[in-house]
Amino acid sequence: MTLLIVLFTLALVQIWGSGASIHRDDWFAKWCERLDNLAALRGHAGLLLVATLLPPVLAVAVLMLVAQSIAGGLGLLVAGVPLLLYCLGRGDFHTVLANYLCEWYRGDLTAAAEAASPLLKELHEQPADGRQLHEQVFRGAAYCAFERLFAVLFWFIVLGIPGALLFRLSALYAQRSGNTDRDATARRWLWLLEWLPVRVMGISFAIVGNFAGCYRAWRQCLMCHERDTAQVLEAYLEGALGGIDASECGAAGDLSQAQRQCGAQIEGLQALLSRALLLWLTALALVVLFA
Repeated sequence: MTLLIVLFTLALVQIWGSGASIHRDDWFAKWCERLDNLAALRGHAGLLLVATLLPPVLAVAVLMLVAQSIAGGLGLLVAGVPLLLYCLGRGDFHTVLANYLCEWYRGDLTAAAEAASPLLKELHEQPADGRQLHEQVFRGAAYCAFERLFAVLFWFIVLGIPGALLFRLSALYAQRSGNTDRDATARRWLWLLEWLPVRVMGISFAIVGNFAGCYRAWRQCLMCHERDTAQVLEAYLEGALGGIDASECGAAGDLSQAQRQCGAQIEGLQALLSRALLLWLTALALVVLFA
């Protein structure tokens, strides 16, 4: 049933472009605000994190059990597909990258930066040049693809819908925390949830890309506690794409060889992500067939 839920969910994403039709997070914002106003939780970032995430996750676990008890596998499918779709990342990733590449090849850095703004949520100033813009977009695109799809699928495969929801709500909670006192706790928790999936992604990139380069980066980052997830993914992808360093690409002005190389790197990233997803689906299908 896990494979069917994943396939139906991905089919809907292909049809709609994203799950925006059911990505309604107002309830979670209101839930967070209500807990923020509880005096007993103020000043206790860890306790507030648990109180925020645990009840919705438990509620979904109970819902899935009830659906299975009432309608068996069909109940799991009917309840699981919309819930997994909700857990996927927000926005249309492929459209954003396509718009960015269009402006990048035209040489319009201002328009390219605007097109890529959903991937650069932490960017508060205009990039100084094409090299800096491309480096930021490459890192942002790598993390966005991981956060919106692969991390969700990993925790869904391991823990079911409750695991996928736990990751999505953790990501939303970290985004909402901003620069408050609970920011460090929220981001540390999200980093812990991402630690294992991103290492699995590294192995996947090595299999479907340049094995030697990616495996070298994977070994270097395996037990690293200093790099964040985006930096680890960037290292994996640069290795898998043949060692092209994103920081060496891009120059303002005419379409130079460096600009073509950077555009090709983004296109290579998209192809690599597609192959990695196909690898995950194939592995999941083999597990279902032979388990």
